[in-house]
Amino acid sequence: MFKKKSIGELLIEYGKITRDDLEEGLRVQKEFNLRIGETLIRLGKITSDDIEWVLSKQLDIPFVIVENIALDTKLMSRFSEGLLTRNRILPLYETDDEIAIATDDPLNNDVFQSMEEFSGKKIKLSSGNGEKIREILMEFFRRKGIPALMSSIKKVLERLEGTSFCRIDFVTTENNTEINVFGLGILKKMEVLSESYTSEQVFESFESLGIGFLYEVHLNDTTMFLSVFPMLNRNENVCFPAVIGTFGLFIPEEFTFSDMRAHRLPGFFQSQRPVYGYLFFSMKHSEHSALITDKTVYIPDSAPEEFMSIYVSMPVPEVCSSCRGSGCRSCNELGYVFNRRLEGNYSPSEIKKIINGHRIWQK
Repeated sequence: MFKKKSIGELLIEYGKITRDDLEEGLRVQKEFNLRIGETLIRLGKITSDDIEWVLSKQLDIPFVIVENIALDTKLMSRFSEGLLTRNRILPLYETDDEIAIATDDPLNNDVFQSMEEFSGKKIKLSSGNGEKIREILMEFFRRKGIPALMSSIKKVLERLEGTSFCRIDFVTTENNTEINVFGLGILKKMEVLSESYTSEQVFESFESLGIGFLYEVHLNDTTMFLSVFPMLNRNENVCFPAVIGTFGLFIPEEFTFSDMRAHRLPGFFQSQRPVYGYLFFSMKHSEHSALITDKTVYIPDSAPEEFMSIYVSMPVPEVCSSCRGSGCRSCNELGYVFNRRLEGNYSPSEIKKIINGHRIWQK
């Protein structure tokens, strides 16, 4: 395409930096493992626009203002997210023979050549602000997968209605996202998506569906484990304390915060300690703090032991007789049916027996 020339030499040639500036930048670059242009920007020697201007002049290519550009989503999707974001390349448009792109590194010949080989078209270069390109790419790929994710979540919600599952787990690795559900000691794999989703994308999906939720998130080097507890049900006629096992967190009237972390829900606060499940809600006002013990709502998996009797309301999971737990159409592929309900007062020991023996539920 063109003879490669270092950006440092070009900046000196056009009077943007001195030789001493470049040598300082090269020393710092090795320390922080940055590109020389990024290093010089951090040192305050130049701005990103200085780099783009110099490159556009030297290479005789246009400098593009990349803000407010209407993205060609079909063209964007032809190239991998990693290639575009790693190299700050923004596809602009394509013709029968060319694909126009904006980039902050027009000297990245090897990448452009691989794009030409992949697309079978010539790459037409423009120079643009790298930080703006990065922001546009991040927003595009953040939103790109949300419709598919929303569709999967909606299907899961529909399948869980009327069950005793209480949470939806999203296990995300670099390459995919696994959706599981949990409740009453039953863990069920629902779907594996070929995209890797962030917690923000999951949150936005629930919000777009108009569903409030609590969440817990745990991270390690390779995996994100996100538990979401949808809030769907209200019931004014409950005898406290209570165990509620219907899918979709039970929200007592006038009860407004939990010791769980909450997401964009007025009146709730985040706990500093992990809580595996929505253990209870407590009264909003401090003068009611004495009532926290006996004015609480629990999920069955965390039934308390300090009460002699506790009000219980939940669907009863029974292994599907048609598929014997493997999943079929009659049980919505869950392996369990929920045709019976448990309603009344039970002791904690009775509740635990019910939970531990969920295959054969008896009073």
